[in-house]
Amino acid sequence: MHRRALTIMLTMIALAPGANAQSLNPGPPGPFVFDIRGATSNMPSDQALFPDLSTDATVPARGFGGSVGGHFYAFQIGPGRLGLGVDALMVRGSTVDANSLLTSVDPQISLNFGTANGWSTLSGGVGVTRISANPGGVTESVRSYNWGGGARWFINPHVGVGFDLRFHHLAAGDVLPKQTAVSIAAGLSLK
Repeated sequence: MHRRALTIMLTMIALAPGANAQSLNPGPPGPFVFDIRGATSNMPSDQALFPDLSTDATVPARGFGGSVGGHFYAFQIGPGRLGLGVDALMVRGSTVDANSLLTSVDPQISLNFGTANGWSTLSGGVGVTRISANPGGVTESVRSYNWGGGARWFINPHVGVGFDLRFHHLAAGDVLPKQTAVSIAAGLSLK
């Protein structure tokens, strides 16, 4: 499935119309951007998530899915531009014995460096992550602190490509202990 998503993304990039001209002064990042990306993340695999499974059963270690987000770039701060936004991540992992789903909604404050043609991002925030597992039907939502960074490059005034690497520090819940999930996402940026 992830090969198909990569093929679609590369085809869209190849077919995107090129810019006929490029400004000598492209301006700061923004003023807004929407991201649509394929994503992967490690999955929590604690025994508490799968109470009905035997100890020799296999559980998902990695999940695949996607993320969407939107960001607004408010004003200049020194050499960077302040951004406000939110990303939503959903990845599913499965084995013969079990499956799990991780969803996370991550409000973020970012500092962005570059121009409207491409910029790098450092960001962080506090959100909510939900983990569901079957068999067992265990579901838990916990507070998550996220931080990470990435970059976007625009191949024309409205379409670009980008990536994001994000650390989700999950608070301890009623079932799950405190842990960290690391996600990597890549795909299209639209402005």
